Amino acid sequence: MANHKGPKSNANRRNRATRRADRVADIPAHDMVQYAPSNAALSIDLDFLTTRSPGEEQDEFESLLEIIPRYGNDTKIIHLKMMFKAPEEDVQCIDRRDILAQVVEQINNLPHIKEISFVIAVDRFNWKQIDTASSIYRLKFVDWAFELNIKDGETQKILADSRVDRELRAVERKLQHQAM
Repeated sequence: MANHKGPKSNANRRNRATRRADRVADIPAHDMVQYAPSNAALSIDLDFLTTRSPGEEQDEFESLLEIIPRYGNDTKIIHLKMMFKAPEEDVQCIDRRDILAQVVEQINNLPHIKEISFVIAVDRFNWKQIDTASSIYRLKFVDWAFELNIKDGETQKILADSRVDRELRAVERKLQHQAM
């Protein structure tokens, strides 16, 4: 008789999902985080839509940065999204590029990541908002998906060496060079 393992049973998958759910149950809830134990997916929505005072916004993102590492051993998939208001309504209280950089740093430290997707959701194309996403290029994970979602339009994949990709990489290189 051959000694090979057959396909994993649905019961085993459900048991793993249940164990993951039990392990993350004590992690405090956060408005910007959703976890799906069935596929070990962590969704992080960097919400710049909600109006908050500068202090509230700072507290919200600090608590987010404390929570992300707690999902580390139970996360295989990351869905990261930055969401913005219409440019004329958008008031920036904190450094969004820095927030994304800190989230990316947390993601880089998660040990079992197999897939990452990143989406920028905007009301309309506005470089000032999109520019803040340059920190995504600090990801150590090489094969990640990048999409731009413009309200009332189709989601656009941002391909390697596309105009947006090149410009964001240039912004990040310039910032890294200035930091030296």
